[in-house]
Amino acid sequence: MKVRLSISLIGLAAVAAPSLLGCGLGAGSQSSEVSLSVTADFGRVVIRKLSTSRPAASETAMRQLQRAFRVETSYAGRFVKSIDGRSGGSERGRPVDWFYFVNGIEADVGAADTVVHGGDAVWWDYRDWGAATHVPAVVGSWPHPFTGAIAGKRPSVQLVCPSGAGRACATVERRLSDVGVRASKGPLRAAGNGSELRVLVGTWASIRGDLAAQLVEQGPGSSGVYLRPSSDGSVVTVLNRQGEPARKIIGSVGFIAATLPEQGMPTWLVSGTDSESLEAAAQHLTKQALQHRYAVAWAGKDEISAPLGSGG
Repeated sequence: MKVRLSISLIGLAAVAAPSLLGCGLGAGSQSSEVSLSVTADFGRVVIRKLSTSRPAASETAMRQLQRAFRVETSYAGRFVKSIDGRSGGSERGRPVDWFYFVNGIEADVGAADTVVHGGDAVWWDYRDWGAATHVPAVVGSWPHPFTGAIAGKRPSVQLVCPSGAGRACATVERRLSDVGVRASKGPLRAAGNGSELRVLVGTWASIRGDLAAQLVEQGPGSSGVYLRPSSDGSVVTVLNRQGEPARKIIGSVGFIAATLPEQGMPTWLVSGTDSESLEAAAQHLTKQALQHRYAVAWAGKDEISAPLGSGG
């Protein structure tokens, strides 16, 4: 995951199990195309995006990257040290490094150890990691991780919709169906772990008792999500790269984010301060709206990527 061993060890202890990575095609997937995205600053700067029709049988994330970029490695070639001359280290007194995601889940092993399969989306991002040592899941690879396979099997998907989320829940269910995913219905989860990918749909006040929502309220150090809804669900604060409050939005605001409890599989949160903003967020469950985003919020026509960049 990291370009320095000390950070790698932190990530290996804290993020998802390796079985979540190296995802490939499962039953019902329609494409063997493999994509590679390289960005900076939480996906804001797109350096290059390319795709191939089918990976080689022995393809790894490292080999895929080396064919398209000038790459320096460390630790016997297992970890990425720099891409096209951009190295991890410090910028303006802040720690920065390369991180990569496979199908929207942060990798927890070196790129040389991650096998790339048909249908995978690999995303490298160069970012400030001072506020969050790791970001376990992101929304910017939609429709992954719901499409394809995890540990060689098509994952089951659970849709969690508290009372009052009917219209937004139906929209999310339709968006999943559009990409070939059938979801079962499940309950809010106060504790424990599960074997399904989950999509939690509801106003913040109605879902904040769920374990995944509790992580988001604790901040990016716990969840990897750079926005924090207030406990009463009436205000959403978008954080900056340093994890500090940068914009407080009062009123109708919807958002989509993803996190991953210490054990289990990712949970996506489609939420809002009220039913109107919740439905608006559900409508944005598309590749166009989510590509290369860690998390994103909408206040009317205003789109806010989290963390907040320069200029708001």
